[in-house]
Amino acid sequence: MECGYEEWYSFRMTDSFGTLIKGSWNFFAAHIKPIFIGSIIFGLLMFGLQKILETQAANSMANHFGDMEKMEEYAERIEQGDEEAFQEMMMKMGMMDEGELDEEAMEDMAMDLMKGMLPMFGLAFFGMLILSLVSSIFYIVLAIEGSQDFIKSMKRIPRFLLPMLGVWIWSFIRSFAWIPVLGWIIAIFVGPRLVMSSVILVKEGKGVTDSVKLSYQRSRGYWGKIVGNSIVAAVLVMLVMFVLSIALGFFGVVSITAAAIVAMILQSMMTAYGAIFVVRLSNTIMANPLQPVATNKKPLS
Repeated sequence: MECGYEEWYSFRMTDSFGTLIKGSWNFFAAHIKPIFIGSIIFGLLMFGLQKILETQAANSMANHFGDMEKMEEYAERIEQGDEEAFQEMMMKMGMMDEGELDEEAMEDMAMDLMKGMLPMFGLAFFGMLILSLVSSIFYIVLAIEGSQDFIKSMKRIPRFLLPMLGVWIWSFIRSFAWIPVLGWIIAIFVGPRLVMSSVILVKEGKGVTDSVKLSYQRSRGYWGKIVGNSIVAAVLVMLVMFVLSIALGFFGVVSITAAAIVAMILQSMMTAYGAIFVVRLSNTIMANPLQPVATNKKPLS
């Protein structure tokens, strides 16, 4: 007869989804002043980046196609079924030769347009990435430290700027970079377990690779809770944004620009709530890790 031990894992009771949602909202409401200030700043900056991108894109189109008002006139005539409008537009753009489309000229214009717009879109993407990074750090720091001082939380951003970017990149490599090789399976099962990396980085001051590794280790057994809670929370946030978007639609009749700015501010506030939720979800998981429990095996005869 042999006796031995087998290991199984148990974990304590984590906060329920309802508790997380309510607790996140209570924190959000209690810290509305720094959140609102941050949302205004980040929302205005994001709006500014989009306007710069739109202006540069319009200028690039005008340089290639000439008078944009004339192009819009051609487009309206084409929509109304005017067959001559298309030919006139192609001739004005230099894409029609002796009544036939010049495919080579069309390809050259498309390439020139792409080459002209790629640097602009690259800079805009980089700017939006940095802005998203800064806002994420601000809201995570705020959610962890609970400061009511906007300036104090902002001063913490430079310390985590490069490490947070590293966490984002390393988390991507650990999960989504495998998609071309192994499909979505790795991303689906690994990605959610790295959600705590940013929280560990800020809260415990760990390095980039350690933050990602610890997130994966501490989330063992909690994949379902992370995915389920995150999906439902995201749906609720989207519903709120949908309702607010309808209200902004009526507001936009008065001022489209003002409605767009308010939309950016509200989007930033939803990002703040999402960061608070992630921090609280991470905290309850890290406070209730899986515990190995040794039990006697059944006797073997």
